[in-house]
Amino acid sequence: MLLAVSSWLWLEQSVLSHTIRQWLWLYPAIESLHLLGLALLFGSIVMFDLRLLGFSRQLWITDMAWHLLPWAYLGFAIAAVTGFLLFAVDANQLATNPAFRLKLLLITATGINAALFHFHYRSVRLWNRGVVTPWTVRAIAVVSLLLWVAVIICGRLIAYI
Repeated sequence: MLLAVSSWLWLEQSVLSHTIRQWLWLYPAIESLHLLGLALLFGSIVMFDLRLLGFSRQLWITDMAWHLLPWAYLGFAIAAVTGFLLFAVDANQLATNPAFRLKLLLITATGINAALFHFHYRSVRLWNRGVVTPWTVRAIAVVSLLLWVAVIICGRLIAYI
């Protein structure tokens, strides 16, 4: 659970938040970077999850992981840093926003889901290429896609709730 609303006042009144609010184009630039980070993250995840679901079976899952995982990490890092900066500007209001809280909960769920996948990944040599992935791995891929779509929807709903 997020801290009490008043505890976020220090962040909202910080030099960092003041600077972001003061420069006309800084907040929109940060928001644009946030969206680019999400696009990089979500694009990498979608491509990998589609492969786990059986598309492009001729591609090695290990090769896709090797190629896409660094991009997903970069996208997540960009989204997390810029997300914190966006939060800092209006921390008191966002901390109580149900869509924002749900977004954080869903992001936590994506991490748990990814950890479940990595548990199954140890047996990847059995389903790396040319065969149907285990039903548990396909289920994890579907859950991943649904969770990330829900994260994006919640991100949009923040402005309206």
